[in-house]
This record gives sequence, structure tokens and C-alpha cells, in this order.
Amino acid sequence: MIQRLFPKPPLAEPLPEEVWLKRTDRSEAGREPFFYGRDDEYEIFKDAVESLDAGVVGGGTMIFQGAPGAGKSALMLECMEAVGSHSKPEAPWVAVSIPSGSLKSPVDVVTTLVGAVNIESKRLLNNASDAVVGKFTKLLELGTKLFEDLSKRGVGLAGFSVGGSPESDSHMDLPITSGPVFANAAALLEKFHIVVFIDEAQNTPVLNSTCDVLDCLHRDSQGIPLVAVFFGLSDTEEVLRQCGLSRLSAERIVNLEPLSVEEAAGSLRRMMDSYYRGTDEQMAIWVTALANLSQGWPQHLNRVGVAAGKVIRSNNGKVEGHLLEMALEKGFEQKNDYYERRLAAGSNRPWVYRQLALAAGENRGQYTDTLSYDEIDLITENARKRKGESIDDFMSGALHAGLLAPARGLLDRYKIPIPSFAEYLRELSVEPPKSI
Repeated sequence: MIQRLFPKPPLAEPLPEEVWLKRTDRSEAGREPFFYGRDDEYEIFKDAVESLDAGVVGGGTMIFQGAPGAGKSALMLECMEAVGSHSKPEAPWVAVSIPSGSLKSPVDVVTTLVGAVNIESKRLLNNASDAVVGKFTKLLELGTKLFEDLSKRGVGLAGFSVGGSPESDSHMDLPITSGPVFANAAALLEKFHIVVFIDEAQNTPVLNSTCDVLDCLHRDSQGIPLVAVFFGLSDTEEVLRQCGLSRLSAERIVNLEPLSVEEAAGSLRRMMDSYYRGTDEQMAIWVTALANLSQGWPQHLNRVGVAAGKVIRSNNGKVEGHLLEMALEKGFEQKNDYYERRLAAGSNRPWVYRQLALAAGENRGQYTDTLSYDEIDLITENARKRKGESIDDFMSGALHAGLLAPARGLLDRYKIPIPSFAEYLRELSVEPPKSI
């Protein structure tokens, strides 16, 4: 029986109130101090790392994808913390963050792995018993030499050339070199369990060398016990499919949805309890109202929480009923500001998205509030023709901006990811140009 490992790490310590109130994004100050929920998603991560611990190497790759503000970075930091806190001298683990752009180069990837292992070796050596000091001293010596070799020479340790420039790699097949690069570092890396985290994975370069690297991370890691976890926008799975990562288990691909109202309330209650004072009844009223306003969208939790916090702090730090309406108004303004920014990121034609929101709202039954690819193609056809834009380019921009997201459980259908965003779009006072 596999030992159950990797419980969720202890909550991050709350930031000083004055620091927290200046935050504009949940991930800009490290771990989210009021992280809550995502139990199902965390179980998927935990199952994969427990399988790695049981000796199952290869095939454990995971993808967590969703619109901007869905809480991908917060979940990633919790998973990284769990790996780091689990590492012990007798069972060393390493959480490694690798930029998506580095995935085109096996040398860059392996250099990053070796560097992270060396840092963990130093940490464990400082806390090691006499019985394992010699082990980590030797591993650190080996790792230091490997890192210097990889960094200075830019070639594999057997003398073969690795990688290629993006220009030379785009349209020609290159020799497969990732396997030997990983193999040359295996004497060091196989002594650790390694979890590789790739954020902004939708930006993974679609190149032949990337396919080669991903094959090592997913299928044939040359005996190195590692598992890769990708976090990115809603089209991450498609980008990775183009890089050859096309046979993942359906249970390992997660589309991040809004938190439940109960989970949102749990996060907000922790925030309120950390900073403010009020009766149980007052706190419950505020938390429920703010959670409903957030609609469970992680990005909104920070915005409405900070808005409420500023109102409370400017009124002696007490949670009082007559201030709630003001707090909700400020939170509503913050939500609308977020929607304006999402529109600006995706298009200067808000009327197009208003038409999509109206059409989605008219769909009923199994496909309520969703649109098919063909429906989106038809609705946007005239607007795209004016710009010479293909439907695929339009969809890519809409997904990246968080204006659309795949509808979970419905093949080839899409939705506006936050219900209140759809309402905001439908209420916009914008119309298409008269010539359309």
C-alpha cells in the first residue's frame, strides 16, 4: 500500500496588514496567505507525486490550466511548498521552477535541475546527521562539476552538441540530444525525487527541440525520478499537444473553475479574522456578502477583500454594518476595473464580446451559457474580416486574455469564465459599426 504523503502544507503566515492592502495581485508577494479550497486539484497533484515515490517513473505529467485570475500561480506555490517541506536527508525531494522558454534547450533544463539539486544538497548537508554527511558532500561535489560543465561549455559531457537556435530549429529536424544530456546528469539527479514546475506554459515554444525535451520530462527521463507539472492559460493543453505531449491521462488535465461560494467564504473569513474585529454575526454577514460578490473567482477574492479592508481600516478597524454597503461598492468597482483590463488585453472591439455574451446567454439546456467553435466563428466573422484575422487567431487571443475558456465536460464549446463578467459584457453600451 502506498504511504499517503504530501498533505497540504501549513498556511502561509498573513502579511502585515499595510503590506497586504497594497497588493494588486494574489501572487505578487509569494504564497497566498489566505489560500483555501482546491482540494480536488491538490489530490491530483498528490496522486502523481505519491506514484513517483512508489517508483512509477514516467507518464505522470499534469496540466493545470485556466483563464487569467483562476488561481494557477497560487496553486503552484502551494504544491512547490509541499514538495520542499517534505524533503529530508533520508528522502530528498526537489521542487524546480523552469521558465517555459527554456524548454527548447535540454542543456538549459538540465542545468536548472542540477542547480536546484545543488541548492537542496547544501541545505540538507547543513542539517544532516554524521551518517549521511559523506553522501551529500559527494553529491554536492558531483553537482558542482556538472553545473560548471553545463554552464561554461554548453555541450553535453560526452562532447556532443546540444540544442539549436530557434531560427535553425523551426523548419528542420535536429539530432535527438535530450536523452544523452539527461543521462549524463542521471548519476546526480537519480538520487533525488524531482518535481518540475512550469508556469506560463502556454508560452512553450513549439519547436522540434522542445518536443525532444518534453519527451524526457514526460516519458523517458533516463531513469531520473521526476514528474512535470504545467500551469498555464486555457490553451496550454493544445500548445503542449503541438509539442508532442498528446497522450496524457484525462485525470491529469485540470481546467481550473471558480471556487465554490463556501470556499471563497473560507478564504475571506481567514482574511477578516487576521486583521479585523467584529462580532460573529457581523463577520458572517460581511464574509457572505463579499464571497457572493467574488463569485468564487480567485482574482476577485483579493480585489474585493482589499477593497473591504481599506474601508474597514479607514474606520478604526472595526467591522460595522453601516460600512458594508460602501465596501461592496468599492469591491464592485474593482471587479469592473478587472474586466476593463481583460477586454483591453484581448481586443479593442468590446462590442464583439458583448455579442458573444448575448448569444451565450440565449443558449439553454445542455449548452447553457456556452458557444460552440462554429457559433463563435459565425458571430465574429465580419469583425474578423475587417482585420484579416482568422478564427484560430481570434480564439487564441480570447483564451489568452481570459475572455473565453473551454466549457468543462463539453467538447468544442466555450464560455465566458466568470458569470459576472458575462453580465458585465451584456450590459455594455456598445454596438457594432453601422457598416457591419
